[in-house]
Amino acid sequence: MADEPTDYKPRCVNLYSKAMLVFGEAFADDPEHQGGMSNFWCLCTSKSYGPDGDEVGLKQCSNKERSCFQEY
Repeated sequence: MADEPTDYKPRCVNLYSKAMLVFGEAFADDPEHQGGMSNFWCLCTSKSYGPDGDEVGLKQCSNKERSCFQEY
């Protein structure tokens, strides 16, 4: 039997963290991510803020209203 589908939560394709690079799409299983300790950055700026000047994070970069949002 195939794995049960998980709820899809859109995020920007340019959002990255070390956990994403190590764990791939299972990055939420990283203990540091669970503790809210992951540092995110934007691939467009290589900084902790996006091209629109706003903060980068899983919640922030799931906002489709951001001008720089590109759905993953």
